[in-house]
Amino acid sequence: MTQKLFLLIFLFCSSHAFSQVGTGTNYQKKYNSKRMLSGGSEGPSIQDTGFDEGQSKKSKLLDSVSIEMYKIYTIDRDSSYVDTTLTIHKEYKMNFLRKDYFELIPFSNTGHAFNRTGYDFSTEKLLSGLGARSKQFAYVEASEALYYLVPTPLTELFFRTTFEQGQMAHTTIAVNLSPRFNMAFTYKGSRSLGKYVNLRSANERFEFSFKYESLNKRYALWGHYANQSVENQENGGIDAEGVFLFETDDPDFSDRSLFDVRFKDAESRFSGKRSFVDQNWNLVPPKDSVRSQILVGHRFLNESRYYAYKDLNATDHFGDFVIGSTSINDLAKLKRLENKIYTEFNTPFTGRLRAGIAAVQSNYFLGLAEDEVTSEEVPNQIKTTQYMINGDWKFRWKGFSMQATLQKSIGGSLLSDEIAAKARYEFPNKVSFTARTSFRNQTPDFNFQLYKSDYQNYNWYNPNLENQKTVHFSLDLEHPWLGSIYAHWQQLTNYTYYNTTSFAPGIEDSEVDTTSILYRPPGDIYLTAPEQAEQAMDYIKIRYTSEFKLGNFAMTNTAQYQKVTGEEELVEDSIASLPLNVPEWNLRTTLSFSRDIFQKAMFMQTGITGHYFTKYYADRYNPLLGDFSRQSDVLIGDFPRIDFFVNGKVQQTRLYLKAEHINTLFTEPNYFSAPGYPYRDFVIRFGLVWNFFQ
Repeated sequence: MTQKLFLLIFLFCSSHAFSQVGTGTNYQKKYNSKRMLSGGSEGPSIQDTGFDEGQSKKSKLLDSVSIEMYKIYTIDRDSSYVDTTLTIHKEYKMNFLRKDYFELIPFSNTGHAFNRTGYDFSTEKLLSGLGARSKQFAYVEASEALYYLVPTPLTELFFRTTFEQGQMAHTTIAVNLSPRFNMAFTYKGSRSLGKYVNLRSANERFEFSFKYESLNKRYALWGHYANQSVENQENGGIDAEGVFLFETDDPDFSDRSLFDVRFKDAESRFSGKRSFVDQNWNLVPPKDSVRSQILVGHRFLNESRYYAYKDLNATDHFGDFVIGSTSINDLAKLKRLENKIYTEFNTPFTGRLRAGIAAVQSNYFLGLAEDEVTSEEVPNQIKTTQYMINGDWKFRWKGFSMQATLQKSIGGSLLSDEIAAKARYEFPNKVSFTARTSFRNQTPDFNFQLYKSDYQNYNWYNPNLENQKTVHFSLDLEHPWLGSIYAHWQQLTNYTYYNTTSFAPGIEDSEVDTTSILYRPPGDIYLTAPEQAEQAMDYIKIRYTSEFKLGNFAMTNTAQYQKVTGEEELVEDSIASLPLNVPEWNLRTTLSFSRDIFQKAMFMQTGITGHYFTKYYADRYNPLLGDFSRQSDVLIGDFPRIDFFVNGKVQQTRLYLKAEHINTLFTEPNYFSAPGYPYRDFVIRFGLVWNFFQ
């Protein structure tokens, strides 16, 4: 039904666009042949570049197009344009997520999972989610979908090698059927076998987005359809003996596929499908007020996500099986339907003020049967409807900008409240100051409240969990050549997390007969349960970033200090284990050299990057839940990661060649992404990003 709806919208907009082809010459009459490629105020508008009448006009049109005209929008109408430059920050984003990994530790195989070295709870999702958070780093939310406005067809090709028998590709094609109807197709695919047994990953994402504006510019329609999946084989990591062999650098195990892993048949899959439409009508005709708008709009979202874990030859690593079970086949699913009606008032004097009311229906259930109820005490699903009012205000005047947001639940069994404000001022000398604050009151994810598994110890129902409250305040001071300093304070109350226990609940270490052949050392039985921190925690983060240049040389630095205070458990070397654990220091430095070569036919960039973070009790990965749990047994960190790279740019093509983690060739292997999961060994990888402007 959803696909049919989008097909009808596409056909309607396409037919309407082609019905206006006759008016395309009116746009051409506005064309000024004296405008050149430099763009700026002399550049032609997007509407001037919709259609042409012959090859001569097409040539003139293409000569007048600048790269700033290829615009990319978010659903909040924030815009940017296609950027084909080659910088160090682009080097940091040349990865699976195409994001900076500064606060993330990837697992050994591409697209498997990411551990965290830092948090910002003020930017996370406000509504209760499905869970399986380790599988959603690459999941594109509705607010992150991109919409294009292009004068000519645009294509972007992304490619990068992976680990053993696989590649990663990301392709986007954006076209316009008329100046008023633009659409884009995106496909991302990744497959990698990995270096360890049973650790293959396969990820896919297809997305179709469009934006339409009527001829009189009073009606706008935006929408997208997305289908995403993350498939992973799960090996449970290497056992204690394997960790010892890895850390002692046993030459017989230089081939990582020789390590014995916990699972050889387990696999997980996270998948989601989403349809989204946003439409609005401007009550003020453009001829009456060019710069003022009064919009009335409607936003619709229909999304389903599920997480499945299967193991046909399951072991008792996660405890005993449910009676009658011989294999593991767990499934959790969340369906969400959201309708929002809003109005928007926008003038140069008041800024943009938007207010609306939304109804959000959520249906979280376990297993294949959506309406199955196993007992009155322990239901099989959580079904709820939330009614929310929301508003936001954006204002800009000269160098000052202000933004305020309000989201408030006014009905339903779940609460999702947020109040946030942000102010920024940019001085004439390009120095800027930003302050941000927010308060959140939100219900924990559904899998904290209810979960059922074929493992006995992974069944719980917690209807009385308290709402997690987050208070946040941050300051950011930026200088054009001294760099920026960012200070961030968060207070967490009722912080909800998974806690790791070594034995089944109710069994004390003193009750275990360690001489019995049935005795298992801690770590062989991995039990996890939801918990909430009894005391509030304060989380402080201070980050300094800078880039200093001398001729063709540059040094790019990022230094971050973090501290979490609360009810501490001193475990080793006075290092505390808390419900929330982060490394105290996280450092990264890049020394680079850049210049034009081959008579300026290529721009070359080469350098070396070092990344280091101090030891901390990193969360333990739990593939059964697709999430991480707090632990106080193993410290990871205190190892450098050194990469050497050579990048090049030829016209709109960027080439990337990197030797990753080269220090493993001469240092001891003490590097882990999570307890039991070694980090990546030395590897050479190649990638490119290629833009076509037809």
